[in-house]
Amino acid sequence: MVQRMLGALLAVAVLLCISKSSLDFVAPQLTHQARNVGLWSSASTLVQGFQTSADSSAGASQPSWAVAAAFLTALAARKLSKVGRAAEGKKKPLRDLVPPPEADAVREERLKGSKRVKGGAKGQRFFSVRNRKFWDFTVWPRTYFRRVWEKKDFSYALLFGLIHIGACFAPFYFNWSAFAVGFFGYVLTGMFGITLSYHRQLAHLSFKSPKIVEYILAYCGALAMQSHPINWVSSHRHHHGATDSPNDVHSPKDGFWWAHAGWLLDQKGTWMRVDRSNAEDLSKQWYYRFLQKTYPIHAIVLPIVGLYLWGGLPFVLWGFFARVVFTWHVTWAVNSVSHVWGFQDWNTGDISMNNWLVGILAFGEGWHNNHHAFENSCRHGLKWWQIDMTWYTIKVLEFFGLARDLKYPTDAKMRKLSWDTSDSGAAAIA
Repeated sequence: MVQRMLGALLAVAVLLCISKSSLDFVAPQLTHQARNVGLWSSASTLVQGFQTSADSSAGASQPSWAVAAAFLTALAARKLSKVGRAAEGKKKPLRDLVPPPEADAVREERLKGSKRVKGGAKGQRFFSVRNRKFWDFTVWPRTYFRRVWEKKDFSYALLFGLIHIGACFAPFYFNWSAFAVGFFGYVLTGMFGITLSYHRQLAHLSFKSPKIVEYILAYCGALAMQSHPINWVSSHRHHHGATDSPNDVHSPKDGFWWAHAGWLLDQKGTWMRVDRSNAEDLSKQWYYRFLQKTYPIHAIVLPIVGLYLWGGLPFVLWGFFARVVFTWHVTWAVNSVSHVWGFQDWNTGDISMNNWLVGILAFGEGWHNNHHAFENSCRHGLKWWQIDMTWYTIKVLEFFGLARDLKYPTDAKMRKLSWDTSDSGAAAIA
């Protein structure tokens, strides 16, 4: 009983803190954004007009609706102006940007030189029935340890280490209830949160849903402890903007370990992640800014406290530590394994592969060549036998009216990218 009271008290305290912090954050943020985009002077002029009118009639202070109207009017004026359109010109593609010298981006100049992926040929025979060869498994590994580490690199390494140590204790506290909680968390955070929400809906806009549904699904993603939506989506869009080039966030051509998890521990090597302007569609929404500001509470504090109050230490070890670590490595395998071994049905100009094992474990994300060919498609498993649990779930949501505007590959693009087409000229996907 005491534990429940303490848990309720903690939950109320957290909610109160969140409510106050969100209110304190949103109000000044509007003014700050107005100054940044050059709207403040225009809005101030309009506000003065409102204020003069209000003072002459009733002597009242400036009404809040007038401020809002002034801001929106100034925003519309800027959008319609030629100056505004020029200021919003397209940025140079990430693939073509010159990285900073400390990024160690020139592959041929790295200390380790070129190497072959260990087990490359054997792994290909395992993951490709026809054993087709799509690249020579040559990589240019980065320097993982003997380099200058940033403070943030040490912090991430410490965090990852602690979570993995916690997962190592899970087998010693095994019971079926705790295991079931961990498996449920893996489905909830891994599929509903990461593959369905973060990846297909937020990063690629492959379908739409009511905002309340979108926000609930995104919260499931926050529980996966893979960062808040703005950061995750921005990094993933950077990946698609420079896939397997020297400016890719996590290409296996920079080393298998780098693609799997090393990129998360090297701030200089992932210099492009500082720029989150490619996720402005999320950063403009108060909910995602709120998750960004309070992320540790949702990803760490509330899950651990809630699981401990529910089932004690076994639930924490399996429902949090083991679940987080397993989901991490399944997600990371999409970046590493699915860019090394498998097969390609589509000429995407990169080394993205369709990998059946990752396709199963990652709820359809392993059909990665399909995804890189048709980034905005809500369906990744394009053949009948390519299991795609995330797409099945999206179809269920559509049936109940919770998902709409589902996007699929066009026939024209499929014919254009297909390695082998049928006699009729249609893409051979059946």
